[in-house]
Amino acid sequence: MPPMAPEVGIIRTYIDWILDLPWTKSTPDNLDVKHAAKILDRDHYGLKKAKERILEYIAVRSLKPKKDRQPILCFVGPPGTGKTSLGRSIAEALGRKFARVSLGGVRDEAEIRGHRRPILARCRDASCKRSSAPEPPTRFSCWMRLINCILIFARPGSAMLEVLDPEQNNSFSDHYLEMPFDLSKVMFVTTANYLGSIPAALLDRMEVIEFPGYIEEEKLEIANRYLIPRQIEENGISDIDLTFETAALQRIIREYTFEAGVRNLEREIGRISRKVARLKAEEKKYPTKITADLIEKFLDPRSTFRPKRRSRTKLAWCSRWHGRRMGAKSCRSKLQYSKAKAHCR
Repeated sequence: MPPMAPEVGIIRTYIDWILDLPWTKSTPDNLDVKHAAKILDRDHYGLKKAKERILEYIAVRSLKPKKDRQPILCFVGPPGTGKTSLGRSIAEALGRKFARVSLGGVRDEAEIRGHRRPILARCRDASCKRSSAPEPPTRFSCWMRLINCILIFARPGSAMLEVLDPEQNNSFSDHYLEMPFDLSKVMFVTTANYLGSIPAALLDRMEVIEFPGYIEEEKLEIANRYLIPRQIEENGISDIDLTFETAALQRIIREYTFEAGVRNLEREIGRISRKVARLKAEEKKYPTKITADLIEKFLDPRSTFRPKRRSRTKLAWCSRWHGRRMGAKSCRSKLQYSKAKAHCR
């Protein structure tokens, strides 16, 4: 084959992909249950059900190292509840490499299984001709229409089923390499905010673990253990020994955040830390203890208003929970009594 032929680059890329795949390489697992429990407790507060399932998996692997079937864990919960960070901690506890793949907005099966080599070769050949031709060639537009049809009718859920299902992924073959590759030793951990958009066949093969969100007491503990030290270190004020009073954190949670997780809580703590860092950089007087009275000074007026207790009247009020995709909301309903005569026949 001539070295300047257009197929040379495609063949070289194909061979490089085959040589770069870890056909015989694998990472040895650290199956020490106590070590894993220590790492999970160090990085996350609460999440008892998820931690117990991970420790059970490590215990079974330690007793049966050659277990072929790997579980497919699906963490479901509102944003900011620690789903992705828990997966990173699982990889650290096992001593494995962590790879994160985002599937948000994926509509094409080829993004999971790859494009076929003939399509890529013809598109590249058409693009080379297009660069030298005065008008766009018909072949290029035809192949673009074909790719658009593939995008419309493709279903990525079926491709994900072949990747995740332990009965099928031991000889997974994509459209580009067309060679079977063993994915059965990979531990897949999936995350989702809502189960309604997951195909039923794929959901049936997953072990769903719900992350219900945190109550106020748990948010206070998470803020003291993780969020405040992290923001102090990121904003360069570790030498100040900045502390937050419990009343100040409670005011942030109640008046400046409205969420099931702790993402906005960390964002508000970071705002306060940056303002303190600015005062220090400008050589002005700065506080070393954040009290409840300083919250409105640093964070502007409150953004969340909670209903106050109603006085006793002839009307009745009842509380109810309204479930949503991103958590639950407490609502108050007004009940009004009316006298009605019962007619019996």
